[in-house]
Amino acid sequence: MRPSLVIFNPIAGRGLVARLKPTIVETLRRYNVEFDTMETTDRGEAVRLAREAVEAGYQLVVAVGGDGMVHEVVNGLMHAGAGPNDVTLGIIPAGSGNDFVKMLDLPGEDIATACARIGRGQTRVVDIGRINELVSSGRPVFSIDDGRPGYFANMLGIGFTGLAAHESQKIDWLTGLPLYLVAVIRTLALTYRTPHMEIALDGNLISQRTTEVAVANGRCQGGGFWLTPDAEVDDGWFDLAIARGLSRVGILRLIPDLMRGTHIDKEPITMARARCVTIDTAHPLPVQADGEILASRVTHMELEVVPQALRVIA
Repeated sequence: MRPSLVIFNPIAGRGLVARLKPTIVETLRRYNVEFDTMETTDRGEAVRLAREAVEAGYQLVVAVGGDGMVHEVVNGLMHAGAGPNDVTLGIIPAGSGNDFVKMLDLPGEDIATACARIGRGQTRVVDIGRINELVSSGRPVFSIDDGRPGYFANMLGIGFTGLAAHESQKIDWLTGLPLYLVAVIRTLALTYRTPHMEIALDGNLISQRTTEVAVANGRCQGGGFWLTPDAEVDDGWFDLAIARGLSRVGILRLIPDLMRGTHIDKEPITMARARCVTIDTAHPLPVQADGEILASRVTHMELEVVPQALRVIA
């Protein structure tokens, strides 16, 4: 068995990972973890590094960073054809957003606990989301028919969260929940729209003007918005929060409930579960997955939950 591979994203958390790297290395060694290290130097590079790690025989790949880093590593593992008996994902949360690890009962930026769990080696098997098709500007960004699906670990959103994720990329002086709150305000002021969408949930159609469709494996996004508070990462289902077309004031009124997870019985929100989701929108919109912008002018996508797809350190 080869040692573990630990992949660092040095710019994650506005440079937090780079500052913490010596501590992380020392802590893992203290727990007798044998590992090699690599650093990413560009967006998307962790996809390649994770794929090559599987091909090289590593059986544990550790992502050090935020949800975006986890997103890339998960895509690399899946593109390598790895199953839950082939490779395990470990996560050391140190990014701007650390939402997926909340589903593993790991607080964000708790380096010591994350390293201890890696040393202990206890695991669980979780679902992931697969993007079978995503069309932006009339062209397929992902297509399972062409052998190019995409994947997400925590949550995918089209509508408001995509617009807010786009705005958050322009803000380099905040992290975590404050970053996303500022992005929300900027989105409301600059780019907010409510196009007509057709949303098919296992074939059952919802047709309406829509603020947001969040398709979730996990519960939390944006550092503290509990959009799907009843979601489980190992139940074989997507949980969805679908918000009909709201005014800007309506969104502001809803934000406290979204931060507490108490919106599920509010009239503007439809909560649902599905295994397959198809979304068509009359107006092109950005789509984010795990906080990462996948494409900026999306009009069609098809999503499917992949049950028991990934083994993770827990």
